[in-house]
Amino acid sequence: MQHFDGDYAEAIIQRLGNIRQDARPRWGDLSRDGMIEHLIWTLRHSMGRSRSIPFVGNGFTRYLARPLILAGLLPLSRNSRAARALQRQGLRTQEPGDLETLQAILEEYLGLVQADELQPAPHPTLGRLNIDGWDRFHVLHFEHHLKQFGM
Repeated sequence: MQHFDGDYAEAIIQRLGNIRQDARPRWGDLSRDGMIEHLIWTLRHSMGRSRSIPFVGNGFTRYLARPLILAGLLPLSRNSRAARALQRQGLRTQEPGDLETLQAILEEYLGLVQADELQPAPHPTLGRLNIDGWDRFHVLHFEHHLKQFGM
């Protein structure tokens, strides 16, 4: 199982850098830059550094889907209902930034994990995740969006 570590972060930045600026996604309407802004938000959120996000999941997402998703048995859904639910509340799951911003936040996140100083925030649909849960989710989430752009 792939871990969300320095080697993975370095490979991610390289893979994201290989996506053309004008690339069209296989599904959804995110642009390359929009995807990077979404990944920035997700990392910052997992570190507890985003606006307070309400839980928009339910018992199914928390108790049934979460273990299946984190085990890789249930793929992340395309065009997530959770993202739409947050958007209806006026909440954005994107933060301004570029590939360099993402790289800096990856380094900050991994530094907090290594120093055992990360206090993870709950996931908006899966609920409480510990550091290992976020590790697994981040790998699955990054891979999900890279597949969206054929990477």
